[in-house]
Amino acid sequence: MPNCPASLGEHDRLVGIHMRRAYEIENDLMGDAYAELKSRHELSDQMKDSLTKTFGSRFANGWNLANSKKVIRYEFRPSGRVVWTVQGRKGEYQVMADIPFCYCDDYYFRVMDKKRGLCYHIIAQRIAEALNQFVRKSKKDAQYSIITDRWRAKEKTETPE
Repeated sequence: MPNCPASLGEHDRLVGIHMRRAYEIENDLMGDAYAELKSRHELSDQMKDSLTKTFGSRFANGWNLANSKKVIRYEFRPSGRVVWTVQGRKGEYQVMADIPFCYCDDYYFRVMDKKRGLCYHIIAQRIAEALNQFVRKSKKDAQYSIITDRWRAKEKTETPE
């Protein structure tokens, strides 16, 4: 019976496995592309085809951002702390590529819901880092909260009715 709890549990388990695989496939492929870009400073036609097939327009959007100097690496001194940002269509987003995590809506609605593994901002950051073609901004540690404040949760203030 398709509506019995055992069937639903099995369905959820299979969907979870599929989504985990999609996430792993995208992350593994981006790792391979990063390594290829880092060593060869270009992508083979086969890798471009794989990236296009897997990511679709996210690859093209990420590639274009990375090649348009829309990726910024903030380096804070003396701590050595690093913050990456990517200027997308709707705003500037902090990207944490090592996790990987991004503050964009695509990440929140599609990656968090396990419909995708990566948003195009993370793809752009990985490409720009591998090719060493990002904007580098050096800041003092005291400026860290000024740069990152836009991504912090804000306390709601109650408004009178």
